[in-house]
Amino acid sequence: MTMSGIPSTTDSIALDFASTVGRLAYQPIEAVAFWSAVALPIAYLPLLANGLTSADVPLFVGLLALHATMLVLGRGHAQD
Repeated sequence: MTMSGIPSTTDSIALDFASTVGRLAYQPIEAVAFWSAVALPIAYLPLLANGLTSADVPLFVGLLALHATMLVLGRGHAQD
């Protein structure tokens, strides 16, 4: 950055490159998170079909937390 506060051309190119690399690195993570969020409800079925015991509650809460995390991470998949 120059003294005037205006970014130089090389700064702009470097920022564009870093942004592109970041997007390319995140795309596979986003895709896996999206499809995990789609598939995770299947894991609820055996727990709910057999009834939740007190031993199953931490597993169920963990699945819900994992599902919520995958929903957030995968929310932008294939929106380009």
